[in-house]
Amino acid sequence: MQPNVNGHRDEDGITPSHTIAGGTIRGEIRRNDGATVADATITVIDPNGRQAARTAGESDGTFGIAVPGGGHYVLVVSAAGHEPSAVTVTVGSTPIDVEVVLTSMAALTGSVTTSATGEAVAQATVAVADHAGHVTATAVTGVDGRWSVSGLANGTYTVIVTAAGCDPVAETVVVSGTASPSVDVVLRTAAELGGTITDGTGPDGAPVAHSQVALLNDSGEMAASALTDDDGRYLFANLTPGDYTVIANGYSPVAATISIEAGRFVTHEFVLGARGQA
Repeated sequence: MQPNVNGHRDEDGITPSHTIAGGTIRGEIRRNDGATVADATITVIDPNGRQAARTAGESDGTFGIAVPGGGHYVLVVSAAGHEPSAVTVTVGSTPIDVEVVLTSMAALTGSVTTSATGEAVAQATVAVADHAGHVTATAVTGVDGRWSVSGLANGTYTVIVTAAGCDPVAETVVVSGTASPSVDVVLRTAAELGGTITDGTGPDGAPVAHSQVALLNDSGEMAASALTDDDGRYLFANLTPGDYTVIANGYSPVAATISIEAGRFVTHEFVLGARGQA
């Protein structure tokens, strides 16, 4: 944001250069809501990019800073919780006061709990992405499931929360002014179903490799499918809790209905009839 100087801008909306007498730049620093900004840092940069002067603002938002001599300078103003601002000034014979307007920056806070028990989720990862998809801040939840990030400019953000054993969640939040919106996320705990398929020959049966295993939801629709590995093992991960029908295809298909609870790993072993058996 361009700072205001004496409250005036030219017709193009660009703040012009200004003349300060006696090698001293004076001014006042305000937020975009009109409130003064205390204890800001004011830095003056010369045309060669070197620091010409530096000072701290007063508690009432005013400041005064002396520069080495006449010429063009860049006045940079920064303060905690605000975006920095810069304006070009020309030190000369006519005194003028500079009013700098800083845009407030905000924070985000929130909590992460599980849908299964309502308990806090510790060590969940929280990423905050801007409107272009760039991650601007990250945090990790504490033992109480709480998290916070700061230093955010006004705008729209996407908060992405991930945690082991849970489905990821993304929510949109608008940051405006100095408020700290709370984003409280409930993660759905994922479940898993796995087991081994054998052929029923011998005392323990031989594993059936590359056997097709189908998973149907409670509406009879295909939810997932998998092939057993060389040891006859299969696995379905990230399942929504509920009732499923598992069908193991082999010499004679076998089906079983299984109820899966949130956050649980359910094991079901299948024994297929030997070749030639019904």
